[in-house]
Amino acid sequence: MLKFSILSVLVYFFTLKYHGQYIDFNRVDSIPVKHNSILLQHPWVGGLNAVQFSTIDLNNDNIEDLFLFDRTGDKVLTFIKNGSNYVYAPEYESHFPQLQSWVLLRDYNCDGKKDIFSYVSGGIGLWVNNSTNDSLIFEKITTPYIYSSQYNSTTNLFVSKVDIPDINDIDGDGDLDVLTFGVLGSRIEYHKNLRAEMGYHCDSLIYELKNSCWGHFLETGTNTNTCILLDTCSANSNVDVPEKDQLKHAGSTILSLDLNNDNVRDILLGDVSFHNIVALTNDNSGINMNTSMVAQDTAYPSYNTPIDLAIFPATFYEDVDNDNIKDLIVSPNIQDDSENTNSVWLYKNIGTNNQPNFSFIESNFIQKEVIEYGRSAYPVLFDYNNDGVLDLFVSSFGKFDANLPHLYASKIALYENIGTSASPSFNLIDDDLGNFSALGLERALYPTFADIDGDTDIDVFLGNYDGKINFIENTSNNPNTMTFSNTPFAVLDDNNAAIDVGASSKPFLYDIDSDGDYDLIIGEERGNLNYYENVGDASSHSYRLQSETFGGVETSEWWTTIGNSIPYLYRDTNNKTILFVGSERGDVFHYDSIDNNLNGNFNGLDTIKTINRGPNAAPAFGQLNNDSHLDLIIGNERGGLSFYYGKTGSAPTTSIKEFTFNWTVYPNPFKNEIFIKAPYTNATYIITDISGKEILSGILNNNSISTGNISKGIYLITLMTPQGQYTKKVIKH
Repeated sequence: MLKFSILSVLVYFFTLKYHGQYIDFNRVDSIPVKHNSILLQHPWVGGLNAVQFSTIDLNNDNIEDLFLFDRTGDKVLTFIKNGSNYVYAPEYESHFPQLQSWVLLRDYNCDGKKDIFSYVSGGIGLWVNNSTNDSLIFEKITTPYIYSSQYNSTTNLFVSKVDIPDINDIDGDGDLDVLTFGVLGSRIEYHKNLRAEMGYHCDSLIYELKNSCWGHFLETGTNTNTCILLDTCSANSNVDVPEKDQLKHAGSTILSLDLNNDNVRDILLGDVSFHNIVALTNDNSGINMNTSMVAQDTAYPSYNTPIDLAIFPATFYEDVDNDNIKDLIVSPNIQDDSENTNSVWLYKNIGTNNQPNFSFIESNFIQKEVIEYGRSAYPVLFDYNNDGVLDLFVSSFGKFDANLPHLYASKIALYENIGTSASPSFNLIDDDLGNFSALGLERALYPTFADIDGDTDIDVFLGNYDGKINFIENTSNNPNTMTFSNTPFAVLDDNNAAIDVGASSKPFLYDIDSDGDYDLIIGEERGNLNYYENVGDASSHSYRLQSETFGGVETSEWWTTIGNSIPYLYRDTNNKTILFVGSERGDVFHYDSIDNNLNGNFNGLDTIKTINRGPNAAPAFGQLNNDSHLDLIIGNERGGLSFYYGKTGSAPTTSIKEFTFNWTVYPNPFKNEIFIKAPYTNATYIITDISGKEILSGILNNNSISTGNISKGIYLITLMTPQGQYTKKVIKH
């Protein structure tokens, strides 16, 4: 078993400052979850969408384990082989470098250990596996990418970030060659590794473009992905396919393998616009150098269940059942608008490695053992049946459905907590709460629960992608059950207009002004918070907009307007209001100084780093093990959940940024004038565009800046004060 460094263990936790102490959030994967009374093997993986597969020995037991890379959020997932099963082992994930777009594990230097080939800007990066018996170590050795001799110069071996290349021994000489589509074109380039021919050691990579039209076929990319075979391009030419004659390449996946035991590699080809895989059969002349594709199967494998996976399928050839025969795994190569709940197809190879015979097994390999709700899971903890333990509601942006106008079906699932106050255990009892999916609402349903009408039962406010809020009444007379009306009503403001925050409304009902009724705090796509005060009472709500920049909270980053703020509020043991806000970037923000400061900026504490669970962090906090600390279930863009227990700990060794300078820029977006509320009225300001070019500067007088001559767009405004420099993003429209 591998040992891990102190640093890797620290990465496995994250910290937040709480009550003057520090709380460690410890990841837990053992909390039981059942679907239809069947126990899930690894429910808290966090979802699977567009998954790439490789095998690697993670724990040095000479058994190949499973490495998954999800293009959605660029997330590494690791599983240990245990008998006939895989066990989720997240402790290995932090040992891999930050990777992006595509990853293939291959042994390039003949030492028996899988190395990392992955996308870097414009090409291929390589990380060598320098692991020992005691530790898993990868070190980058390309600066910055792999080169190839081509077109009379040596340049980077180009691979598009939307493609997946083939990295295999194409010519059978014992080193790794590369098949990839060029910068332009619908033809495959063959980059031969000359290491063996030149007599260099295995750890050398010496590439030369040997054929710019390998296989002599053309991928048309028009109304069909049927290929034109025996294309007119000539053999062994680097230059005979002029760019003007090439179609611009959009996206393809390539896997080479021997389909018919003739010792020449054939290929499986996926295309960005299609659901199917095309198998191209090579002739047996030229030892892969100048062969031609002579046959194709456009519904591969047509002899079994053809691959039909919306959209842009990628194929991987790995032995996942440890019988020494490689199997076929298929998953989408695109993170949005593609299959996301049955998106890992497994075909068992009942033939041989050089003459495979693929038999379809399932469409949700690994995925069937995971809490999986498609795109962007949103957990909410609430005791729906008054039994004293928190139950789990899970909604999402939606499960992909190509037959729907908006492509996504959004439901809310209810997991009853059938455990105890000290030991939670969840059982799925309803996968479409209240039949909300039939109400005609938008995608991205997001619930918040409270007795909003004073009749002692719990009602629900639903946010969704259109930015509005809907009220659905609980009509049950039993406080231990929920029976919802099938008629949603738009929540109105005190001017009788439908509340609308623009897009992706995430409501939270909470008595923030302590007057005995539920106010409404709403997150949204832009990353700010909206505060609607309930100016009615506990039995008749009436909402008045008080702020669209509540607390100065902003979760978007400087280069984008997308923040996807998701608020959670609670009162701590000192009766102080605490705010957490999930975000598109994957962090959870933490604020106090809220009480008696509803018109000011809240105090930003440490940002909770969620151990790279992926974008669109959606937090649900609650006490789940009866130890007085807040516990956490967090959703992410991959449509799954992860579970953490809270505990008291010592101050972290890494620095935590404390935000002590509170200032506000409003309105934002602005038109001709910006107002600034800050501790210093004579601060110097500089406004730059996102490239860093100075647009406007001066001394802040009367807390206002005239911006009439600035063009529409995104800008950064920086205040320079005795405490330091502080920057915010602003938008001119």
